[in-house]
Amino acid sequence: MIQITDNHIEEFENRFENLSFDAESRAFIKCIESKDIQACPGAGKTTSLVAKLDIIASQMPFKDNSGVLVLTHTNVAVDEIKKKLGLNAKILLSYPNHIGTFQSFVNKFLAIPMYVNIFGKKPERIDYDLFNEKLLHKLNKYYLNNFIPQSAEANKYTSLEGFINALTVEENRISLPQAGGRSKTIVNRGKPSFRNIKRAKDENIIRQVVSDGYLAYHHCYDLANKYLDDYSNMKEVFQKRFKYVFIDEVQDTDNNQFEIIDKLFSGSDVIIQKIGDKNQEIFSNLKTQANGWEVGSDALEIKNTKRLSSIISEKVSHFAINPQELNGNNEIQIQPRILLFDEKNIGELVLQKFGDLIFENNLQDLSNSKFKAIGAVGKVHESKITIPDYFPSFSKNDNRSLEYETLVEKIDLFDKKKIRVKDYRKILLDVIIEYLKTEDIKYNDKYFSKNLLLNYLKEKDKLQYKLFKLKLFEGVKKLSISECVFDILKEKVEIVLELLGSSFNESVLVNIIKNYKIDLLQKTTQDKYIYSNSDTTFDIEISTIHKVKGETHTATLILESFNRTYDLQQLLKLLKGLSLRTSNTIDLKKKLLYVAMSRPTHLLCFAMNKEHVKSNDISELEECGFIIEEI
Repeated sequence: MIQITDNHIEEFENRFENLSFDAESRAFIKCIESKDIQACPGAGKTTSLVAKLDIIASQMPFKDNSGVLVLTHTNVAVDEIKKKLGLNAKILLSYPNHIGTFQSFVNKFLAIPMYVNIFGKKPERIDYDLFNEKLLHKLNKYYLNNFIPQSAEANKYTSLEGFINALTVEENRISLPQAGGRSKTIVNRGKPSFRNIKRAKDENIIRQVVSDGYLAYHHCYDLANKYLDDYSNMKEVFQKRFKYVFIDEVQDTDNNQFEIIDKLFSGSDVIIQKIGDKNQEIFSNLKTQANGWEVGSDALEIKNTKRLSSIISEKVSHFAINPQELNGNNEIQIQPRILLFDEKNIGELVLQKFGDLIFENNLQDLSNSKFKAIGAVGKVHESKITIPDYFPSFSKNDNRSLEYETLVEKIDLFDKKKIRVKDYRKILLDVIIEYLKTEDIKYNDKYFSKNLLLNYLKEKDKLQYKLFKLKLFEGVKKLSISECVFDILKEKVEIVLELLGSSFNESVLVNIIKNYKIDLLQKTTQDKYIYSNSDTTFDIEISTIHKVKGETHTATLILESFNRTYDLQQLLKLLKGLSLRTSNTIDLKKKLLYVAMSRPTHLLCFAMNKEHVKSNDISELEECGFIIEEI
């Protein structure tokens, strides 16, 4: 058993300027037993976790050659942990340790081995969108490519796979189960679609796509559970390898993931620490309350926030689902604001006013300042206010390329000065590879990768290989000056197809380009409002609340938005410090607002429709410390 002492912690602190852990964080760092850690927003839990990991690594290798497993839910969180690791980073990033997302762990150690065991090969891709695309392509062969998606949409099924699996083939009809044990007829016997659906179900169309190598993420958990059920002795291997398991942002862990952890480590002497904030559980499914994290009664609590001012902390605490004490710092004394707007004239007035407040408080002069305007709903609504009403060019995705039909239009969304030659090259090769996959063109029963394609051309016909490379160079030049490259792409595809003995389908290439998503390591400028005052200019980024979880802002503006009801109007009592009846919908909105309100270090603002705030509301809000301004 390892030990972590105050001396270890002080040695870690001395490596960094102005780093000092308080008593609560020290208790967490020193804790070496299975425990839940309930950490408030801005508690510095990632820094504390990194300190713990670094100190543990300094005592490696262990006598039994075991290691540490660190699981989180996003690559951003993984990168943050890796970035903050110090001198012992190499130890923690090598065998027997593993630091990664929950999904990558499940894929690497459980799902892919089971897939190989079943199908005798590795999967081609694990991607929900690509799985659906391949499923639609398969439906073509059963003449169901229009019927099934339209029926699924009519029955409000969000998952095509779920809809197909739910269909029940009866003697005289195909039905869909309904609430209360009822069923709904989708098609009667005698119709062509009846025969086609029955055949697709009998031949297990879902498994066909999976066996072709295309998986959605949930398939990986099915495979992982099958692996652990079929080879129950494997858990002993994991228990010997990993003696310490740390699950970060555990509130975002779902039942499938908890089940994996339970199967792997329950009943063993493995130390498991679950670290998170129950009040920031915004990715769970509220329809099944069993999902999520039940905090142990003996949990360690970190209540001191390094991020929030005491003024903001007090406001945030009213939105906590689970009562939570927040101790903010008293040095920052900027009162929170509520900006009341006229629905008929929003435009960018709200963002302009938010910028004025940032400017008045000189927040733009602070080092590493960041300003964001965020809301719960990013989609345009026909008649209700959502984020695009405040900022019309807002796109929920960082990448709007799917809205355009040509590569030139898609690329023009980006700052071309920052696009490298290899980026253009990758785009062109991606399109060609996707064409070959869509047309089910393989080499030695394997789909082409970029390297395999180039090696194939080089070995098959050196002259054609040189011509292909020349066309690739021409395509890069054309894209860089915004010239159409369709003809060049067509010529390149035809070079490959000629060697493979296949014919060219222009409509397939057009469709692939239309559906191609540009994925460059930069964001479009679409989601930034540029504020200007005298000689001062700064950006205000526009985003959804879900996207900013875990971020720290200097100033945050929360935009009222509509989802069945207007969120700020519905939760107005909480802004006044009053209690509010609870329901699943209200709890979800409370959690979203809790996450949103706990982002800023200095200035917290709200934008609300003035029609939603009555005169008595204004006086009560002012009594609670808000400054109300009509714009």
